Amino acid sequence: MNYHDGTLARADEISTGPSSLTRDEYYQICLRHLKTGELEQAEARCREGLASDANHAGLLHLMAGVSLLNGNYDAALEWAGRALTNEMKATYLATFGTALQGKGLQAEALEAFQRAVALDPVDPSIWENFGNALNRAGHANQASLCFLIARAYQKLPFLAECCSAPRSGWNALTRQFNPHLRSHPGLQEARDPIHCFWSNAPLSEMSRLSLQSMVRQGHPVKLYTYDNIDAMQARVPPGVLVVDAANLVPGAIYQHAVLNSEIRYFSDIFRYAVLHEFGGWWLDTDIVLVKPLDFGREHVFSTQWSGVEDGHVCTGDAMRAPKGSPHMANLYALSLQRLFSEKRVEYGAVGPLLLSEYLLAGDEELQSSILPPTTFNAIDWREVDLFAAEGRAGFDLLSDPRVTGVHLWGKMWAERGLRFDAVPEQSVASYLKKLVLEPNWLTQLAAKYDSDKGAICKGHLAHHYTRIYHELFRSKALEPIRILEIGLCRGRVEGWTQDQVPSLQMWLDYFPNAEVIGADIEDFSWFSHPRVRIHRVDQGDRTMLAELASKENALDIVIDDGSHASVHQHLTLGVLFPSLKPGGFFVIEDLDWQPPEIPSNGAPLVKDVLNAMKVSGSFTSNVMTEAEAKLISDEVDEILLNDSFRELMSRGKLGGLGVLKRKAQ
Repeated sequence: MNYHDGTLARADEISTGPSSLTRDEYYQICLRHLKTGELEQAEARCREGLASDANHAGLLHLMAGVSLLNGNYDAALEWAGRALTNEMKATYLATFGTALQGKGLQAEALEAFQRAVALDPVDPSIWENFGNALNRAGHANQASLCFLIARAYQKLPFLAECCSAPRSGWNALTRQFNPHLRSHPGLQEARDPIHCFWSNAPLSEMSRLSLQSMVRQGHPVKLYTYDNIDAMQARVPPGVLVVDAANLVPGAIYQHAVLNSEIRYFSDIFRYAVLHEFGGWWLDTDIVLVKPLDFGREHVFSTQWSGVEDGHVCTGDAMRAPKGSPHMANLYALSLQRLFSEKRVEYGAVGPLLLSEYLLAGDEELQSSILPPTTFNAIDWREVDLFAAEGRAGFDLLSDPRVTGVHLWGKMWAERGLRFDAVPEQSVASYLKKLVLEPNWLTQLAAKYDSDKGAICKGHLAHHYTRIYHELFRSKALEPIRILEIGLCRGRVEGWTQDQVPSLQMWLDYFPNAEVIGADIEDFSWFSHPRVRIHRVDQGDRTMLAELASKENALDIVIDDGSHASVHQHLTLGVLFPSLKPGGFFVIEDLDWQPPEIPSNGAPLVKDVLNAMKVSGSFTSNVMTEAEAKLISDEVDEILLNDSFRELMSRGKLGGLGVLKRKAQ
């Protein structure tokens, strides 16, 4: 403990003259002496402090600590008892329990520790001392659980902090925990294989959703089973390969585990075996993957918010290991020992409990491979109702950019009487179904709001940009992104009545946690939504664009669907590109259409400039400043040109949609 120099200097005054120290300053000085083993000095200072305040609970407790270290258990009991009389505190109870233990009063000591952990259930030192008392009383398994709980609160401090933080702030508590563990997948990288298990029941709708999400993220997926291979293969989504599990773990072990426990117990054993044999990822078949898996570590493990009291801290719902991993071999061997020799067949014995014991007692390398709950278990198993509820609560918990998979906790649905096939339209579960199972969901949203970004608009062929946007943006779908769309008018030239804002409404549904920003030359202030801001901007006015950039800095996606005049597209790109976050997308729509009423002023077609940049690496513009053009040349990581179906079919034009991706950090 650190002390102010002034306080420590004043400690010297005690032996030379009247003291002006407060009781709390006495306490700090005594505590320092106690921690450095200066017991005589600690006792002397405590007595001086108590001479002025005989009921100072902290000083009384320190005197108990001095007595314990001196082996005087009777005195320790007396001092700790006096401290407790003045203030009921968990640490005082623990000291009292330690003194009782020293006296050989095991039952009384255990009762004191039980009261201590009930009073402060997240203090690692109390759990550690409770474990020591249980060991001395011959309760080895209970002692091991206490030591595990102590390590959990020491190694994973967010588990203690969340007990006193609002639920909405739990994800923030994990931001500094293993910050190197972030998923940063490249667009075309080969993905690790994912291994899963399902047996002894028809494949559920939830599991089909889970498997489909893994395939959609580009991972090879194998589903292991002891059931009929051909029948199972007919039920799984395309892209999933069904494999005979008996080729890896003998069917006799499967039968023994299921007979003596349950299918989840065996699944915990199987995952260690399959990762050791083949390497890659294990995912439970109730995890919906919303991003590809690439954490840059050989081993990756997961955690959950609840269950510390049972030792269920680290979970096997999502794990990565290399082929031949000694850790997977150890865990497989330990799980079989626990099943056959120890006959510990309660749920979690070879899963969360064993995994937590192994990882939290392991070395720093293993512990640096542990993910916070945010990544896969942002919604806890005790909160499964949030998946089936309408409202913002579930979406808010999933808004952290680190959320990579959503664990639905399938077993809990039946226990809560929830039906996955009957969730409300505005629920998280319904949203995930549409995001994963509907390849044209964004196109359906465009049709719902009558946007020409979809396939059909007002009975005519439209641009069908949504087919591109769904693939580009779906990994960000749950994130709290900031998306700006320029150009909100629907049929301004044609004189259509402007009673909707199709694009904004579409983005609000697709990005449930996003801030959606609209800009147009017309006044759209009449459109109101809690997650929407509207600006009135003339695309041809550099000053207005600069004001927009200053107000709405740090954007994830910018979509220019404004006038479509090249001169305006150049100007908008030049002014707003600096506001784009690293890894963000700048989209320019309708590159093949130029409004005849807006002079080009010699501005080259943006499509021509983008095609030239793909060859030369340089962006050229007579509209932008030199610095603006250079920034685009230096910072654009990738250029994508895709077709507008309307322009392709009506005029044979290719490449009507331009996408510039800014380099990631």
